[in-house]
Amino acid sequence: MELYINGSWTEHHAGTYLAQAIAFSDNGNHATIYATGITADEANTKLMGALRELKLLPEGSMERA
Repeated sequence: MELYINGSWTEHHAGTYLAQAIAFSDNGNHATIYATGITADEANTKLMGALRELKLLPEGSMERA
């Protein structure tokens, strides 16, 4: 599986920031995961937490996209 995390923030609907990650499997399937926040940091924190919860990132990982 390959995981791509969008490193650029897009302002979206009323000043909300959107963080995005896309996972591609070896079988040709893919999933897109979004997280929103009032700030880019909040959106990124939520996204990284979701990826760890789904076990797509190591538990201690705090990598910034």
